[in-house]
Amino acid sequence: MKKGMNTLFSLCHLRNMSLASLKSVTSSLAKLAIDERFYISTPIFYVNAAPHIGHAYTSVLTDAMARYQKIKGKKVLYATGTDEHGLKIQQAATANNEDPKKYCDRISDQFKEAIQICECDYDDYIRTTEERHEKVVQKIWTILEEKGHIYKGSYEGWYCVSDEAFLTETQTKEVPGPDGKPIRVSADSGRPVELFREENYKFRLSAFQKDLLKWLENESVVKPVQFRGDVIAWLTKEELPDLSISRPIDRLKWGIPVPSDPSHSIYVWLDALFNYLTVAGYPDEPYVWPPNIQVIGKDILKFHAIYWPAFLIAAGFEPPKQLLVHCHWTVEGQKMSKSIGNVVNVVEAAERVSPTALRYFLLRQGVPGSDNDFSMMQLINVANSDLADNLGNLLQRCTGPAINVDQIAPSIFEADFHALGQEGTDLFNSLVQLPDKVSKRFDDFEFYMGLQSIMLTLKCANIVMQSKKPWELKKQNKMDDVYLILGACIETLRVVGIMMQPIVPSLSSKLLDRLNVDASQRTWNHAVFTEQVEKRPLGADQTILFKRIAEAQPTAAATNKPNVAANGPKKEKQEKGPSKKEKKEKKQSEKKARNAEALKEEKTGNEAEEKGGDKMVIETPEVLKK
Repeated sequence: MKKGMNTLFSLCHLRNMSLASLKSVTSSLAKLAIDERFYISTPIFYVNAAPHIGHAYTSVLTDAMARYQKIKGKKVLYATGTDEHGLKIQQAATANNEDPKKYCDRISDQFKEAIQICECDYDDYIRTTEERHEKVVQKIWTILEEKGHIYKGSYEGWYCVSDEAFLTETQTKEVPGPDGKPIRVSADSGRPVELFREENYKFRLSAFQKDLLKWLENESVVKPVQFRGDVIAWLTKEELPDLSISRPIDRLKWGIPVPSDPSHSIYVWLDALFNYLTVAGYPDEPYVWPPNIQVIGKDILKFHAIYWPAFLIAAGFEPPKQLLVHCHWTVEGQKMSKSIGNVVNVVEAAERVSPTALRYFLLRQGVPGSDNDFSMMQLINVANSDLADNLGNLLQRCTGPAINVDQIAPSIFEADFHALGQEGTDLFNSLVQLPDKVSKRFDDFEFYMGLQSIMLTLKCANIVMQSKKPWELKKQNKMDDVYLILGACIETLRVVGIMMQPIVPSLSSKLLDRLNVDASQRTWNHAVFTEQVEKRPLGADQTILFKRIAEAQPTAAATNKPNVAANGPKKEKQEKGPSKKEKKEKKQSEKKARNAEALKEEKTGNEAEEKGGDKMVIETPEVLKK
């Protein structure tokens, strides 16, 4: 009744307000709702080449944090997309005899497919060729110009087309070229640079050196900590030079025109960085700002930690709250390279091992602060050990009708764990400590450490199962003891299933459905041990949670294959490969092998329920003991 009276009073009060006051209240309420949103973004990916495993890692890392924040109750804005202007794109389109926009459409579609196959649930996919973005960039240019931060001057120096970066003399170095003669390259990326002179517009970057150092006083604005140190070193080593932010239209046609001078195109990095403001909803009020977290690769740290906050401060906006920087991925110890032929195709890798396995491996093995190595064999070993053996086998044992005759999640109390002896007490202690351990790690983007804690808790549950042997107790008709064991392990699986939703969403959903956990009971607040007073029926789906991945020819499908879609159709005649018939027969043969493996695994799992399941492997592989 009280709530109803308050609502009635509010409505009467609103009727007596002026239109202007009503608009003000509405705007304030909308702004309050916007301020509560958690805004996280990937960098927008440059469409000069097809997506690879590094792009997948950036996307999955960002998606995991977005999902984590959602199940913690936050309203999330998760943005990704493609960067589509610049000289490099112009040259790539020309080399492929394509219109630049059609070229961008084609490659952007590849990125969207790769991101989606990795089960990334973004809210906005921005393309810098969109009209909404071009309007924002031109508006920002006008603001910077009116505030006196832009002036016209001449530039003479180095430019790296591959990085779309203007470089000072100290930012370049000489190295031997392919023919042995010295060439000049970017000191950071190692890519060739060109010396040229042209008239362009410049941004007074030098005026914001102190502002940037002030922003960096907050230790959390750039993580991991070593990257914040790199940025401070750049800023204190020498004075920042002013930055060229336009190119003459006769050099760069594929860009956004300068609003006050259409003979110039806006520098691609000024254009690209303001995508984050476009996604936020600017210039419409209210818009989401500042971003809570912006995930980037270490190769674009300078653009995001120096240029980007300087542009924002100059235009009157708050810089992002945090930049999360991650390192690169090698492939079986080697740098990814088209010439070597080891670039991992994201879509093919996901189809080979499943999106769940790919996501899990990237987050289980990926350490943001150091370079990581991708190996298909290692991926298969990790996924099979953790998802099939440690998690999937435990679920199969707990829910299989051979042991769980009544198909229930039994009631469970703290005392029941201790009644299982030392193994049960160890499991209980691990389970009750798990939420704090995992949330601390997930909050800091240390998903790999959080997953290690989860796997150790599952290992404790498997030890209970293995040592107490409920299949033997069932033969002795000791069903109360059987359900005591199952109750402890099923409660562990429930907690783990909720925690793993940001990591492997499809698998977690299937797990929680099997345990019949209501959709409203899957938030982070529910990821704690809870005494289950009442038993509940299990869900109907009895299919295997995660089928083991066959280990035959692990790298054939995902590496060493030229990406024709990225490079455009080849004019020259290609070497003749297998015929369509041969390919079809090979696919059918591989499918039969996979089906046979799955049937064998299912049979093994069922036998394990009856005989004790000694086939299960729960030992953590050496590669995971970090």
